[in-house]
Amino acid sequence: MTDPDPKVPNPRKADLVRLRGDLAKEVDGFRDALKRPTADMGGDKVWVGRNARAWQQELDGRNRRLRDQVDKLLPVIDAAIRNEPDQVSQADARMYHHGA
Repeated sequence: MTDPDPKVPNPRKADLVRLRGDLAKEVDGFRDALKRPTADMGGDKVWVGRNARAWQQELDGRNRRLRDQVDKLLPVIDAAIRNEPDQVSQADARMYHHGA
């Protein structure tokens, strides 16, 4: 007896794996996006004075928050990949591809 809806590779899992690979290539750039502007502001190269220091502190805080958020991205995607089955029914794969 044949399975009326045989299993196929899970397209959602494949997309998540692809996303993870793409993101892994970019994560260091995202983490360091504000590093140089923060250093420039803190080094009195760009702007000096009380307002400059306040702005630099704000930028430094944003830099830390950005890094913290970026550091969470890959683990979230890894968890999503682990929760996906390797194979799904053809009907489920079709529904995924058609956005249903």
